[in-house]
Amino acid sequence: MVREPPPESGPAKAYRFPKVTWSELSNGLKLATIPIKTLPLVQVRVVVSAGKAADGERPGLASLTGDLLSAGGAGPFSSKDLVTRIESLGANLATETSFDSTELALSVTPNHLADALGLLGTIVREPRLDVAEFGKLKKRETERTADAARTSGAWSASMVLYRDLFDLPSDHHPYASYDATPTEIGHLTAADCRAFHKRLFVPKNAFLVITGDTTPEAAKIVAEKAFGAWRGGEAPVVSFTDPNPPSGLKITLVDRPKSSQSDIFAAVLGPERVDKSWAAIAVANQVLGGGVSSRMFLDVREKQSLAYRTRSSLVEVAHGPAPLVAYAGTQTAKTGLALKAVLENLEAIGHTAASQEEIETATRYLADVFAIRMETIGAVGGELAHLRVMGLPDDYDDAYRKELRDITAPLALKAASEAIRPGHEIIVVAGDARIIGPMLSHFGEVKVVDPTHNFERVRTIPMNAEAPLEVAREDGK
Repeated sequence: MVREPPPESGPAKAYRFPKVTWSELSNGLKLATIPIKTLPLVQVRVVVSAGKAADGERPGLASLTGDLLSAGGAGPFSSKDLVTRIESLGANLATETSFDSTELALSVTPNHLADALGLLGTIVREPRLDVAEFGKLKKRETERTADAARTSGAWSASMVLYRDLFDLPSDHHPYASYDATPTEIGHLTAADCRAFHKRLFVPKNAFLVITGDTTPEAAKIVAEKAFGAWRGGEAPVVSFTDPNPPSGLKITLVDRPKSSQSDIFAAVLGPERVDKSWAAIAVANQVLGGGVSSRMFLDVREKQSLAYRTRSSLVEVAHGPAPLVAYAGTQTAKTGLALKAVLENLEAIGHTAASQEEIETATRYLADVFAIRMETIGAVGGELAHLRVMGLPDDYDDAYRKELRDITAPLALKAASEAIRPGHEIIVVAGDARIIGPMLSHFGEVKVVDPTHNFERVRTIPMNAEAPLEVAREDGK
């Protein structure tokens, strides 16, 4: 049987972001409506600028408060009554806390829109923040993070990575906490959650997105009824000081004794999300580690067989420089070689122009994926919320897609070279320190920390440029 090559890809599907109608409720709450009549569904999304960046010196507070909004009951509804009421609408309440926001969303049929908005309004305005439910959530979060510290190399490495990326000399950067440790969660109280809610959950610090089978006029009427009584003062301003750039390579090893694998992270700080070079750095990142056609996948994983998983990503944050993070998951014995390969690929993307084929593959994927991503009303509403949180205009995606197609190899190279300074990366590796510590010392001084004891430093391994990068396997193993 003769195999024929697959047909060439056709032209990209035409796509424009749906029209957004903005209005304002009597209390100043902004409302965005996106009518989409393809299905008899409506999604309601409340977005509050109260993410992890607002935790201050209490890591975990925003996430715990967000979870407690629904789990702790609201208004006349106990926790159980609230779940029952939401389920009676054929819906599930989704709550998500990111670095920059907390979002609550419900999807219902149009005839239940008023009821859904009423419930969300009650949850946001009048949460009970029940002490007993807080205790249950706190216990679950403590157990989750304690388990992650013991069993998840990626989680443990990420905890250190963000702390080191967003280093400040005498203060705590709002993005420095990837998650909370069990000890930090232990310090939180229900009173902290109430104070956090009172301070940040105010109309001037939030907006509402209604997407689907409705009209701007109808949406505003029901939104006013549900949220018009919401009151609050000015939202506090979170201070974002630019983190200190590393003076050299910074290596931290998160010790996971007897681990058979290592999680390798190498990161730098790139441009701000609103910077004009964002499209170019996005293309460079896609070429570096954005998929199975990326350099890291083809080199580190396929050619050298040094990792079973590779990727690179840009972490979008609303304020200041955005992290560009390269990752490889590898066998313990190959950790040193895998890190060397990751650093080589990082350096190359900032010093060697991508080929025309690499640029075309990356730009086409990034520009054309929007049509697939925006297939549901929830995705459309979520994208608008994301743009608003990032400080980008509603029609940003349409212009961004065109900008992506215009990115050339020199533009991508320029953006990458400005972000990546070889020898100044933040490196965090989670694995068995006894075995991989000497390998990592080949690159520089290694600080070893214990994830089960608040990531305290337990020792320092001095640099040894002669240290081997791989542990030889014993015969038969």
